[in-house]
Amino acid sequence: MRGGGRSGIATGGPRGRRQSANGGGQSRAEALAALTRRFERAGIDSPERDAEILLLRALHVSRAELWSEPAARLNPREAEELAALAERRTDRVPLQLLLGTTPFCSATLDLEPGVFIPRPETEGLVEAVLRGSNPARGTLLDLGTGTGAIAIALLHALPEWTGVAVDRSPAALALATRNAARNGLSGRLHLLKADFRDPGAAAAIGQEGPFDLVVSNPPYIRSGDIPGLMPEVRDHDPIEALDGGPDGLDPLRDLARGIPLWLGPGGVAAVEIGADQADDSKSIVGPILENARVLSDLAGRPRILIGTRGGGSA
Repeated sequence: MRGGGRSGIATGGPRGRRQSANGGGQSRAEALAALTRRFERAGIDSPERDAEILLLRALHVSRAELWSEPAARLNPREAEELAALAERRTDRVPLQLLLGTTPFCSATLDLEPGVFIPRPETEGLVEAVLRGSNPARGTLLDLGTGTGAIAIALLHALPEWTGVAVDRSPAALALATRNAARNGLSGRLHLLKADFRDPGAAAAIGQEGPFDLVVSNPPYIRSGDIPGLMPEVRDHDPIEALDGGPDGLDPLRDLARGIPLWLGPGGVAAVEIGADQADDSKSIVGPILENARVLSDLAGRPRILIGTRGGGSA
């Protein structure tokens, strides 16, 4: 087992077991320090943060409660739960999957293996759309919805809007349906099984519109770059949600061909792209969208391609 199995979490050996039985196991602070060191050795990007979050999960307490009693000892059940979580995180299972939920803008989303995990960068797409001039009422289309994150966050912020969210994965659609219900949006978000990259499906999706807004976080990783991704991404996100073809732009090309079918005059399209794809992306959508431009994420990297379809007011 990578990272030394469960070492550094529970006290080992017969003597350690006797200590735990008598209330002499690790303190909360000791467990946190040991887990942080273990995650550092495993190459995890944010070892202290991840260690604290998993300790809170094992203890079933708030952060304030944790630090109000840092010397409190872990009982056997807490130590066992923490060890199990630590082992899976050391094996580079994403923290979000271990927790089972993730915040996304104003929403809380359930997660499950086999469905793409939304990242904070994608919240920038939602924010970019909301900074624009949106009508009081409208309709949106989310292509490759996954968990439903983008559509759900936008419908939260646009209470008079409705939407259609499309994915070809039955598992993703089932999860997005649950997330829409969890966030009180079942009546405003229609889930549709379709592959927007297929020309026949693209035309069928168009019959649901036209839409005032089209959004997507399509696959945009170059095929050759996937083996070098972090294990949390490479080994746990579905390959079809990552692989954008040889240059990472094949899904965007398909999306651009569909925009005239989906987006009404004056409607806005907003798409997440790779940080080094700004110029190529603008070239692809330039003939279709007016004022096509790329906005930066919070780290200053080009991330959101946005533009307006001609023939109406933005």
